[in-house]
Amino acid sequence: MLRLVAAGRIAEAAATVKQHIPFPATLGRICPELCEKGCRRGDLDSPVAIRLVKRYVGDWDLAAAQPYRPECRPPTGKHVGIIGAGPAGLTAAYYLMQAGHGCTIIDDHEEPGGMLRYGVPEDVLPRDVLGAEIERVLQLGAELRTGVHVGRHVSIDDLRGESDAILVATGEMSRDAAGDLGLSMSGRGLQADRDSHVAETPEVFAAGSALSPSRHAVRAVGSGRSAAVAICRYLAGEAVRGAGRPYTVHIGRLEEHELRAFASGIPEHDRVAPVGGEQAGFSDAEAGHEARRCLHCDCVGQDDCKLRKWATAYDASVTRYKEGRRTFQRETTHPILVYEPGKCIACGLCVQIAESARERLGLTFVGRGFDIVVGVPFNETLAAGLEKVARECAEACPTAALALRKELL
Repeated sequence: MLRLVAAGRIAEAAATVKQHIPFPATLGRICPELCEKGCRRGDLDSPVAIRLVKRYVGDWDLAAAQPYRPECRPPTGKHVGIIGAGPAGLTAAYYLMQAGHGCTIIDDHEEPGGMLRYGVPEDVLPRDVLGAEIERVLQLGAELRTGVHVGRHVSIDDLRGESDAILVATGEMSRDAAGDLGLSMSGRGLQADRDSHVAETPEVFAAGSALSPSRHAVRAVGSGRSAAVAICRYLAGEAVRGAGRPYTVHIGRLEEHELRAFASGIPEHDRVAPVGGEQAGFSDAEAGHEARRCLHCDCVGQDDCKLRKWATAYDASVTRYKEGRRTFQRETTHPILVYEPGKCIACGLCVQIAESARERLGLTFVGRGFDIVVGVPFNETLAAGLEKVARECAEACPTAALALRKELL
């Protein structure tokens, strides 16, 4: 998102955000900036204002002549009853409808939104913003039934009769409320598996604060998305599990000299504050200016990393073996490549490709044992080592240790 905003490609930024969060304009106003606590730019000066940029993108999309609308697969004939029209329930519906499943959302309030509508002051979250983002979800085809209390007006068995799966996303529940649904409590949440979202019966799922109480709407959104993944797998007859977390290796905290190298070429200006104040949000120029502060910590190969693929398949543990990490290095002498030796797993593919192409210098293994790295003979630059097959080496690299410069992707 930040990279796209920095490039002025706001429609693409909106699509990127709304693939993961259906309410960026809403969360961009109320979120406690949890993601900014992990922003590496904060080690240098101050974190990137991710929340405000996200709000800017959400507001832009709401005002756009052609707003982002996700594609929905053809109808599957399956139907999901969702109890609760708060952030978890609405988010689950957003993804379930994209998968082709019909959804009916039932809520005992007169209007949808849950605690976003009834628990957040209007001067913090304008109701027209909230309403517009909820309407975008409903436009995908969900049926909304408000003023209906499940347990009093209709029973959960009634919903079972008209649905292939049921999601309980009512927000935090009391034992009496859970009893009205024929469900049990475990601690402060419903009795349900935290990973698969499955409650006491296979077709009943739980999400949001009904599953694990939290004050943060962004967590409810994440839980709703994970529950939708689990329900889709259940309806497809697959092993049921939620979205889960992908296998990820973090570089860890960088020393000051490493951080300076990491931030090389990134604008040094401090965090941008909206001229019109927090309620006004970012202007176009302010959003772009702030987005350019991003250090681009994300790995360019994260979506097709073969190390991640097989580590996930074999349930590898990041923490099982603890060794001192390599010092961060980045080689940028090549006109089209960036080389980060810390990502190299010494597979040798680039060495073989360079040798087959009869590069003048090519690449070789330097060092021994665990300290071995791939480098250019005679301590020459990467540009001297790869004159012919640089792109081929980047495409073959399984971990993006050798990668094309971002502007060429």
